Amino acid sequence: MYKEYGVKNVALGDELKHKFGARSQADGTIPKNRLIEENASGNIVVGVLDSIRAYAGNQDVERDADDFFLAETGTVNITAGSDLTAGQRFKCGTAGKAITLIDARVVGEVLGTHIGLAFTHQPSSDTINVVSSSASDITQTVTIYGTDATDAYITETLTLTGLTPANSTAVNWKAVCGILLSEACVGTVTVTTDTGPATIKAITIGDTSAGIYDITDGYAYNKIADIVGDGTDSGQVVLFHEATDGATSAGIPVDLNNSTEVALSAVSYKINNWMLGNVKAASTLSLTVNSTEDDRKLSIGTVLTGADAGDNAVCHI
Repeated sequence: MYKEYGVKNVALGDELKHKFGARSQADGTIPKNRLIEENASGNIVVGVLDSIRAYAGNQDVERDADDFFLAETGTVNITAGSDLTAGQRFKCGTAGKAITLIDARVVGEVLGTHIGLAFTHQPSSDTINVVSSSASDITQTVTIYGTDATDAYITETLTLTGLTPANSTAVNWKAVCGILLSEACVGTVTVTTDTGPATIKAITIGDTSAGIYDITDGYAYNKIADIVGDGTDSGQVVLFHEATDGATSAGIPVDLNNSTEVALSAVSYKINNWMLGNVKAASTLSLTVNSTEDDRKLSIGTVLTGADAGDNAVCHI
């Protein structure tokens, strides 16, 4: 709630409340260097994602419930919820952090571009085996990422058993998109289909992954990102993303549609990597921020001095 000023003149009291309304009382814990808002009940709380009620910042120290404090406007330090650049407009992110407002300068921003790896074969509703060319490789694990026969995301971790193939539990693998070893192996690790068998991908000595590419600055700003290729490709891609700030990274599959832009199936705060083992080697994929601008009413201010996510940015409210 706002601080009430003890004056008998009602009109003057209202004027003081609105003119000096930054003097606020916390209704719950408010971390330092976060945006605050007046919620629908008129209480002052830490800002929530995409808030249209955020109006100031809490600097310097954490506020406990019922604390009176100066809610600051003008030049303030706010914790960045995404990488911020000087000159950008910002909005309220999760837990009162400042994140980039999606405006004309940001829509369609390319988050990553990579070429498909085109694993040699794909399981097509089969079991997967992993085997090493060295009997010494008996403790390392091989994590496989892809899709099953229903096109759902699937992952499985197998422990190497040297020269003896280790078999997956799942029997309905459709596509393998990425492979990750727990550590480098003495021998070459080969992932194969059970039927045949046919080699999906061989990971040579010294390598620890195949088909996996990191997205360096994959902030989608709580929007649905898009994928588009430059050729004819209807393969599948697996991405790992954080649905919200602080969420555990999770895998989501995407079916490509040749050179037509495809939207992810879920909102993403940040996309950490994507797996392109089921994409043609001749295809270049682009991952972009959704092309829909934010409503201008979400804009709180301008970034004066940029910051990496988690650091404090100097902002003007």
